[in-house]
Amino acid sequence: MGHPVLRLTTANIIRLWFGADTPIRRYKIRMNPRLWAACKQVAADFTPPSGAPSPDRYRKADRVRFAQVVQQRVETNVPDASLA
Repeated sequence: MGHPVLRLTTANIIRLWFGADTPIRRYKIRMNPRLWAACKQVAADFTPPSGAPSPDRYRKADRVRFAQVVQQRVETNVPDASLA
């Protein structure tokens, strides 16, 4: 598939994962499968610093920490097979 349409920034990750479901967001997910897979992996075992019970209750600091963990996961070059 083409090159990713998102830079790996905390703001982009937050918008991608926590944003409203729109056609543009679905396109970005489709064009960034490794990033989306990393988000799903992190979300499965992420515990927010505030202890919020669900993602819709996350504080800004929780979302930023989530994005930082996703960045680390992507930057450590996790093999494609585990991100599929």
